[in-house]
Amino acid sequence: MAGEEVTTRVDHRLLFGLESLTNYFLYNAPTGPLELTLNELSGVRPTVEDPLLGRHLSLLSFSYDSATHTAHLGLPAQPRTLIVNWRGEDSARYSERAGVSSPLLPTAAEIVSRHQQAQAIQDGLIRSYFAQASLALHFRPNSVDAGFDVMTESRLFVEGKSTEWEERSFRLNGTKWGPRRPAFPLLQAEKVLSLPFDLRLSSDYRYRLIGIESVEGKPCFALRIEPVDEDRTLYRGTVWLDRETYLKVKTQTTQTRLSSPLVSSEEIQYFSSAGSVAGHDVQLLSRLVGRQIMLIAGRNLLVERAVSFSMFDLNPVEFRMQREAARAGDNVMYRETDDGLRNLVKRDGERVVQAPTTTATAALAGITYDPAYDYPLPLVGINYLNFNFLGKDNQLAAVFGGVLALVSLQQQHLAGERIDGGLDLFAIAVKGSDRTYDGHGELTGQRLTTRPFSVGGNLGWRVNEFQKLVVNYQFRFDAFSTDESTTAGFQPPLSTATNGLGLSWEWKRRGFSALAGGTVYRRVRWESWGEKGDHRSTDQTYAKYSASLSKDYFSGFQKVHLNAAYYGGRHLDRFSAYQFGLFDEGRIHGVPSAGVRFGELGMLRGAYSFNVFDQYHLDLSLDQAFGRDPRQNSRWQSVTGLGIGGNIRGPMSTLLRGDIGISVLPLQYRRPGSLVVQFQVLKPL
Repeated sequence: MAGEEVTTRVDHRLLFGLESLTNYFLYNAPTGPLELTLNELSGVRPTVEDPLLGRHLSLLSFSYDSATHTAHLGLPAQPRTLIVNWRGEDSARYSERAGVSSPLLPTAAEIVSRHQQAQAIQDGLIRSYFAQASLALHFRPNSVDAGFDVMTESRLFVEGKSTEWEERSFRLNGTKWGPRRPAFPLLQAEKVLSLPFDLRLSSDYRYRLIGIESVEGKPCFALRIEPVDEDRTLYRGTVWLDRETYLKVKTQTTQTRLSSPLVSSEEIQYFSSAGSVAGHDVQLLSRLVGRQIMLIAGRNLLVERAVSFSMFDLNPVEFRMQREAARAGDNVMYRETDDGLRNLVKRDGERVVQAPTTTATAALAGITYDPAYDYPLPLVGINYLNFNFLGKDNQLAAVFGGVLALVSLQQQHLAGERIDGGLDLFAIAVKGSDRTYDGHGELTGQRLTTRPFSVGGNLGWRVNEFQKLVVNYQFRFDAFSTDESTTAGFQPPLSTATNGLGLSWEWKRRGFSALAGGTVYRRVRWESWGEKGDHRSTDQTYAKYSASLSKDYFSGFQKVHLNAAYYGGRHLDRFSAYQFGLFDEGRIHGVPSAGVRFGELGMLRGAYSFNVFDQYHLDLSLDQAFGRDPRQNSRWQSVTGLGIGGNIRGPMSTLLRGDIGISVLPLQYRRPGSLVVQFQVLKPL
C-alpha cells in the first residue's frame, strides 16, 4: 500500500476453484488501494467483484511479465471483502497478446485437483461391475530349477470399495486343477491404505509435473509422486493422466516400507475404456504387470505377475444375485480387505475372510540317480516354512529329507529397515564319491569319499528396492576317507575345517536378475596329501568369484529362460574347483556331481517350457559350458548338457515332477556315466 509492505496486515486468501480450474484472490482493504504482485501462469487480466452489491469494479492498473509469470495489479479499496476473479469477462491471455505461442501448463496442484473431480464423477456413475481376470504368476527358486508357473481365470465382482474374486480355473505348471486344488500362497505386497490422488484431509504425497508424454497414442500429463512420510507403506513413482479427461492412463510405482517377507514391489498399471455410462466414457484398470522380490530361505526370490481384465459389465441388474451364487458355490474366492487380498472360505454355508497362515508344510519323496553315488539317493521327508518363527519377521525354512538336511533362519529387519541377517545349515548323511581324472580317464587309485557339512551366516544391506549387498561367513567341515578302490599308498587329505568370508551384490528388476560376488577361504589344516605335485602349501588359502545374468520371457503357457554365468578363482585344487553337484549353482543337466571339475568356467544355459493338452508341462533344457583346469593344461574343454523334465497332477492332490539329464563330456570324463535322473512327489499338508 503506497509502496509499503502490508501483506501481514491485510486480511486476504488465495483460493483455487476445483470446478473452474482458476484462481481467486479475496481481500479487505478499508484504508486505501493496494498493489498486488503474484506468480500466475495464465497471464489473464482478472476482474474485481463486489459480491455483496453484485457489481464489477475496475482494476487500477495491470501488467504481466511472461518471462517470470509475474502479474502486477492495482486493486481498488472498499470497507468489505472484494474478489479478484481470473475468470472474468476479459479472459484473453496476456501471453498470447504478447505473441507467445507455446501453451502454458497448469501446475501439479491444478492437475491433481482436476483428476480428483473427474474420478469422483466416474465413481458416482458406477455402482458395480463384473470383469474377467486372467492371472499369470511365475517364480524360479534358482537359475537351475525349472520354476513354478501359475495361470488362473477368475470373475471379478466390484461394488463400491468392495472387490471379490471367484477363481474359475487354476493351472500349476500347466496341469489343470479343480476347486480342490493344492493350497497356494498369496504372493502379494502389503495393502496401501493411502493411494495417490485420493481425497484425504491430510496430504500423504508430493506431486511434481514432469511434462507432457505420450502413452499409447494419448498425450498425458506425467506427474512424479513421492511419499511425504517415509515411515509408512506408500507409493513412489510416476502417474500419467489423460490431458483431456484427466483420468489415469498408466501408473508405474514401487512400494515403500514393506513387511516381511517382501523386499520390494514394483507395479505397472494400464487403464483403458471399459464402456460408457450416461454418456461418460469409463476408464478402468485393464492390465497390470508386477514384479516382487521376496526373502525366502535367505535368498531373494523374484516373483513376476501379469493380470489382464476384460469383458466389463457396468452396473448390471443381476450383480448381487450372481455374486451370491458365486459365494454359494465351491470355487476358491478372495476378497480385497484393508490388510490385502484374503481367502474367502465357506464356514457353515457362509463366506468368511480367513486370516493368512504364516506356515506351510509339504511332504516330499523322491529318488536321484547320480553316477557320483554308489546307489540311487533316496529323498523322503518334510519341507517346512514359517514366516513368524519365534516372533515377527523371523523366518524358518527347513528341508529334512532323510539323508540330508537344509535349514535357514532369517530376520528381515535385523537392524532397521535395510539390514537383514540369517543363518544357514547343510548336512548330508551319505558319503559322496570324489574322483579325479587325467587326460586318459579316471585315476581309480586316487578315488576318495567325502561327507561335507557347512553352516554359515549372512548380513545383507538393501541399497534400494532392487539392489542388495551381502556379507557372508561360511564354516565348512570336509571328512575325507579312502574308497575300496583307493591305492594303499595314496594319502588322503586330513579332514579339516574351512572358514570363508565373502561379499556379493545382486540386482533384480524388470525380470532381469544379476549376481556377482567373491569369497576367500582358508583351511585350518593343510598338510601333505596324495602324490607328488598334488599338495601345494599355497592352496591352504584360496578364492572363488562369479557373476551371472538371467532373464525369463513369458507368452501364455510358454516360457523361455536364459542364463549366462562365469566362475573363476585363485589357488583352486582338486577339492575346491568348480563341480556340478545337485546343490551347486553351476549344475548342468546330465553331468555327475563328482569328478568333472574346472578351475575356470563359463556357461550359457537356456530352457523352453510349454504345456501339452493342459495336463503335462514339459521343460526342455540346453546347457553349454567351457571350462579349463590350469593345473593340467590351459586348454578350454566343452561340456554340453541336455535335459527334459516335466510334471503332472498325481493322486490325492500330489504333484509329480521328473527330470532326466544327459551330457556330452570330454573323453576322459565319460566314465562312470553321463546320465542323471531325478523324480519327486510333492504333497501339501
